[in-house]
Amino acid sequence: MNLPKIDNSNLWDKTYLLLKDRIIRRQFAPNQKLSIPELSAQLGVSRTPIRDALSRLEMDGLVKTVSKVGTFVVAIEIDDVLDLIDTRLMIEYWVLEKIPNLPESELNTKIERLEEILDAASSLIENAPLDSFLKSDYNLQFHIEFINLANNKKNADIYLGLMNYHFWAVEHSLITKEMVISAINQHYSIVEALKSRNFSDVKAAIKSHLYDAKDRLIKRLQDNGGQI
Repeated sequence: MNLPKIDNSNLWDKTYLLLKDRIIRRQFAPNQKLSIPELSAQLGVSRTPIRDALSRLEMDGLVKTVSKVGTFVVAIEIDDVLDLIDTRLMIEYWVLEKIPNLPESELNTKIERLEEILDAASSLIENAPLDSFLKSDYNLQFHIEFINLANNKKNADIYLGLMNYHFWAVEHSLITKEMVISAINQHYSIVEALKSRNFSDVKAAIKSHLYDAKDRLIKRLQDNGGQI
């Protein structure tokens, strides 16, 4: 693979972010060995920022180092998707327990923000290529905004870490336009239930949305040999 050379300002962060982007978008194959000398030569940087980037990527769960063997891109498998959906469901249900404690004005403002995100997403998916839509991160914006309803930064950070971890690699490789449109419509169902303060319907809509995402992603992974 040919990688673009990067300038020397904020060198370590730029090296990390570039490699992370390439891994998430699966421009490196699952289980591919990452050679420090090769990456150093292609990026035009010394080996030190490459080592630092790989160390950070290992903390992100995107690569793994095998002693005396090398560093490899972590493959995403069906069990990863199952674990991810379970954890997301747990956090989103927790948010529902906190929503009744919000002042009405604050809740209404946050619901309006959710609608704005969905309206922008709906417009973009109809008028732009799928890859452009996925790069916009509207799905992530919606879910983080929903998690922020509970006003707990720690849980929001945990959720963001989950979404930036394996899910994005799966999404950019396997998501179709049909899946995006279905997800947007499911998000609208969540918002409508929130507006009516029918929290049992919100819970049902969240479960339906996440289980649908799980089933679709598993099917796509199975079609791709069980991993990506």
